[in-house]
Amino acid sequence: MHQYDSLKQKHSTRVSQTIDSPIMVFDYFELGEVFTGLLALLIFGIVIYSWELMFLSLFITLGVGPVIRRRNKKGIFFHWPYKHLGMSLPGLVNPRGNKKYSD
Repeated sequence: MHQYDSLKQKHSTRVSQTIDSPIMVFDYFELGEVFTGLLALLIFGIVIYSWELMFLSLFITLGVGPVIRRRNKKGIFFHWPYKHLGMSLPGLVNPRGNKKYSD
């Protein structure tokens, strides 16, 4: 049997069990952006077959999106529409009015 303890001490790095940062592709795109780009390719490139819409959606998803995400705080794509467009989605998390839902 081989002993790997010395190799483990010299060459290994400890990995935490939780992911505290998003999974990155090419150290620039988040994994969600890549899947959104693939979805744009599928819908606009194969199903609808509109090259202009496909390139526009890819430019927005993979070009403009990461720049906006890097220059602003986390959650900019979720909080900005609610703040600036006056959106309201009542529910358990965001109840409308002064209703009391629990004791």
